[in-house]
Amino acid sequence: MVNGRVILTWVALVTAFVNGHDTGDQHHNEIKQKPQELSWQNWHMIEEHGIQSYDADSFFRLHDLSKQGSWNIEDILNLYGLLRTNIVGDGSGGGVHQDHNEEIINDDAKTFVVTTILNLIDADKDGVISQQEWKVFSNNGGELPDFGYGQGHHFDFELEYEQHHWQKYHAKDDPDVLIKHKEDIEHELLHHEHEIEESHYSASEQLRKTTTNFLSNINLINLSNKYKRT
Repeated sequence: MVNGRVILTWVALVTAFVNGHDTGDQHHNEIKQKPQELSWQNWHMIEEHGIQSYDADSFFRLHDLSKQGSWNIEDILNLYGLLRTNIVGDGSGGGVHQDHNEEIINDDAKTFVVTTILNLIDADKDGVISQQEWKVFSNNGGELPDFGYGQGHHFDFELEYEQHHWQKYHAKDDPDVLIKHKEDIEHELLHHEHEIEESHYSASEQLRKTTTNFLSNINLINLSNKYKRT
């Protein structure tokens, strides 16, 4: 049984750690911030799944990727949108492009998120969260904490834009996007800027790997006398 006081203590520790810990994220200000009036869990369900009301069982099943009746490390990372290694823009398909934000989610940050969630909910310490463990945690007032990575987008920025904007506004009536919204323009700019950076970075990496010094070493013995200082 998870005590309510323990839950609150853990949430407080997580908040303090995230606020003061270097997770390798240099661009958190560009990621959408949680509204004050919502818990992270409710924000995630509204923004990512379009669901306002849910119970512990439905929430658990929705995020059980393998349908095995437990959350493993992959499920936890997916829940927070951390299966990917980068967050482009704000993660939703829009936002402002940042240089080298492919490094925004490092392994230490992922480990911290997984370890924290397991410590909060995994009562028998077997490395996974069963549906019963989630129900006990949830029924005792426990909610998933906010780690500062936005609302937990499950897909990359291209698919997020398609799922949450293009499908809603363009798929049926405007497939050629003749009517452009602010989100469409923002996504196009983000897509092209990211594409340019990726191409430039890849080209630079390839150049560094293939560049060869074709200059021969100079053997002073073979120099003509006229080139030697007397």
